[in-house]
Amino acid sequence: MSRTDKREAQLEATEGLLLALLEQVLPRIVDSGEMLFYHADFMPLAEQARWLPPECEVLLPLVKDSMVLRHELGLAVSGSMGELYLSACREAADVDNEHRRGPRRLAAWLLGELDPGMAFKRLR
Repeated sequence: MSRTDKREAQLEATEGLLLALLEQVLPRIVDSGEMLFYHADFMPLAEQARWLPPECEVLLPLVKDSMVLRHELGLAVSGSMGELYLSACREAADVDNEHRRGPRRLAAWLLGELDPGMAFKRLR
């Protein structure tokens, strides 16, 4: 197996785990409003890590790994699951934006980006 083949297999496995975790947790966030989009890299000073769901710190390494692998393989990072998740994190952490979406709306948006029909079903 070539180095590229190994990297592609790593990316497929990493993004598979990322998608499975997001599909599992996002519907819960739509319902509960837990702050899934805060973690070590994106956390306003007023928030406390102990208030965050445990998936927060699992998602970030998967996202970072997938983005690095995509870059190494010359694949698009823009529009990838990792980039979309980080976009939601940036918006959540932007305390200067009084119009930013809350966790429920961010989770519904991200869920819709992953599977457009699923977000609509969860919000009904």
